[in-house]
Amino acid sequence: MPYAIDLFCGAGGFSEGILQAGFDIIFSSDKSPMVQETYTNRHRQLGLIEGVDTHFELADIKDVTSDYIFRTINSLKYGNIFAPKTIDAMFGGPPCQGFSRLGKRDSSDPRNMLFHEYLRLIRDIRPKYVVMENVTGILDMQMLDFPSVIGQVYNGQHLVPYILQNELEKLDYTVLEMKVLNAANFGVPQQRNRAIFLAYRNDVPPINYPTSIDTNVTVYDALGDLYYEYMYSTDYSIKSMHGRTPMKNLNSTIKREKITNMEISKHDITVTERFSLYKEGENRKKALDRIKFEGIDLLEETPDLFYETLFQINSTHNSKVIQETLKLYDSGAQINFSDRWLNNTNKQLSLILKYEKNIDSRKLLKDSILALSRRIHLEYETTLEFLNKIKPLLNKNISKKELQKRLLDGDIDSELANALFTKKGIRTRLNSKKVAPTMVTLPDDYIHPYFNRILTVREMARLQSFDDSFEFLGKRTTGGSKRALETPQFTQVGNAVPPLLAKAIAEEVLKAICSAK
Repeated sequence: MPYAIDLFCGAGGFSEGILQAGFDIIFSSDKSPMVQETYTNRHRQLGLIEGVDTHFELADIKDVTSDYIFRTINSLKYGNIFAPKTIDAMFGGPPCQGFSRLGKRDSSDPRNMLFHEYLRLIRDIRPKYVVMENVTGILDMQMLDFPSVIGQVYNGQHLVPYILQNELEKLDYTVLEMKVLNAANFGVPQQRNRAIFLAYRNDVPPINYPTSIDTNVTVYDALGDLYYEYMYSTDYSIKSMHGRTPMKNLNSTIKREKITNMEISKHDITVTERFSLYKEGENRKKALDRIKFEGIDLLEETPDLFYETLFQINSTHNSKVIQETLKLYDSGAQINFSDRWLNNTNKQLSLILKYEKNIDSRKLLKDSILALSRRIHLEYETTLEFLNKIKPLLNKNISKKELQKRLLDGDIDSELANALFTKKGIRTRLNSKKVAPTMVTLPDDYIHPYFNRILTVREMARLQSFDDSFEFLGKRTTGGSKRALETPQFTQVGNAVPPLLAKAIAEEVLKAICSAK
């Protein structure tokens, strides 16, 4: 089998495609311990023994040298056979934050230097074929005073494709023009454009970009065989269950024994009801335009959301009422009336008002009043007294009756729209009849086409073309300051190269290698 090195490997999306194409991956590297856990577990599943068949290096790429790589891979089972120019292919996708059009584009971003490190290892290892993938933003990204690996000086700003071509041509490579490939054109049920860069050493046969296929795989196709509520199978779902990636030395794949990574996120009932406002394929704007045209009986269809909306659009007035009324009690002096505290108290009052209207919600009403008593530091009976004082004073800007009429009439201004939908305009309910949009690392951008919730890790993995037997390990998600430091499951999936796209590219490398024999 041909030998490959996989750098910036992440959880292993590109690796899956490389293995499916028929390569042996002898060295891979990433700096995330969470990624390492997932990646090495997958290779164990496939029968690849660490230190025998392959090696994973947990390290910053700046600390990885070609000398270390050769010492490591020459200690594997293949024998002392590796030296510069013997490796068949090097694959890699330097982290793309500095190139992305989604964020701040900074030509001096230190993460862009990872691109320099990739070139350094190409220079020192001299693989026969080079594959680099990245976001499409790399096509018009410029580097500032880029430190060449061939001794050339790049003063000022220069486009990344120019630097790539110039550096590699000086290293005796033929460089193909960088091309954007859409994963949907290679059997992936997702519109995901990636910039792909191919080069081959001048002493080996040339390489071509893969040819796209005609058939698209839809979200419906992708999600088959995952639910009891929707029992159906598709060719794609059957292949996902049976597996596409071969086991080492066996003419078989790993069949799914149980569905992993299907933990469902817990949503408040108001969030679930808000998601129900979206029809398949609708984003916030489309859903809002439809409701403005048709009107909606929100009180009947989604009562929790109705009352939360009522209190939210009256929040400024209600906050003043809450503060003034609590000043009548000693506990008022103990409370920090922050915006967040006032907002959450306002929501708590909306629940109480809703439960009071429903005779079947007595326990929920009592629990909500108990929760409020803890929030305002009053005994239960005193909290009831507080409620009796405050209720006649609430929601004076827009009454319940007026809000109901406005919603039925579709009279929805921007303030009311934000209360109904929040300001998150990118959120979209997937259309089961179409290819999915690009999966990202934050799961709350998309609503499931069948259920009023966000996607699970497994559902995202299906849309990325991972086998069901591929299990993502580590924390499921993270937030706040930890987001820049950790690589939880959702991030592992969202950052991955779709395996079927990777396979199409790796197969072209294999064709070129085989043509030399």
